[in-house]
Amino acid sequence: MDTKASYYKSLLKDIWIASRPLSLTLALYSTTLGIVVAYRSAKLFTENMQLDIWKILLVTLAGLFVQTGTNFINDYFECEYKYRRQNDRKYSFLGKKRTRFDILIFLLGMGSFGATCVIGIFLIYLTTPKLLWVGLIGVIGGYSYTGEPIVYKRHGLGAILSFVLMGPLMVYGSYLVFAEQFSWAPIIIGLPLSLMIPMLMFSNELRDFERDKSLGIRTLTVRIGNKAGKLIFLTLLLLSFSLSALFIILGMLPTSAVLVFATIPLAIKSYNTVAVAKKEGVPITNRLHLTFGLITIITLLFK
Repeated sequence: MDTKASYYKSLLKDIWIASRPLSLTLALYSTTLGIVVAYRSAKLFTENMQLDIWKILLVTLAGLFVQTGTNFINDYFECEYKYRRQNDRKYSFLGKKRTRFDILIFLLGMGSFGATCVIGIFLIYLTTPKLLWVGLIGVIGGYSYTGEPIVYKRHGLGAILSFVLMGPLMVYGSYLVFAEQFSWAPIIIGLPLSLMIPMLMFSNELRDFERDKSLGIRTLTVRIGNKAGKLIFLTLLLLSFSLSALFIILGMLPTSAVLVFATIPLAIKSYNTVAVAKKEGVPITNRLHLTFGLITIITLLFK
């Protein structure tokens, strides 16, 4: 009994690791940002408050599911290079030999995308058919990050498309659920925070530079070199703060958003850690995104 309990405990732990729960703040913040911009644009809580609350819940779940699916699929296609033992019995699956756990992770990933699609169809029914294209791009893009046969990470597009999919597309999609019409506002206002998403990708790529290079994984950092990767990371960091300052001056962000500059010491620590390829660079950069994003959202919500 103890052995069985220990097995399931270990299984759940590995599934938890594969889901990368800390990274889900990317989807949580992007969906919340779109919702908040819709609220500031008087597109929320104007008629049916109960329905809007359900929409908030559904659009947040859709964002979390699509990122969880992306994380699982990424883990499935890269698991042989990572933490998991590969000496268990293997089975033929999609043309390769995989362990039962690997297959489970793939199925959980596809199940997460399936849940996203179900929620998306319901939101389309409630709101606008325009959501269909946002959802399709999001799900296909999420799978194709490391999923065969596209694997755009292999072509050096991981950081770029992660920015597009998890940043402007997700922020705009969340806004669209409530506004039901196109607007540049959520995309532009969300840029300072969205730019921190490729920063997180670069912190991963810089940390894994030597490993990826030796394994022939052609990330953008491997293609352009370690020095250029650091320069892009720094440029994105400076852009996030510069755009915040510009948007405050132009009145696009409330004056209270100046509080994001309190995260500058954390930003400096993030760059210094990432620049020397320490593993702590990823969680520190994630902490920067968390803090910067929380301040941005709160100041937008309580102008």
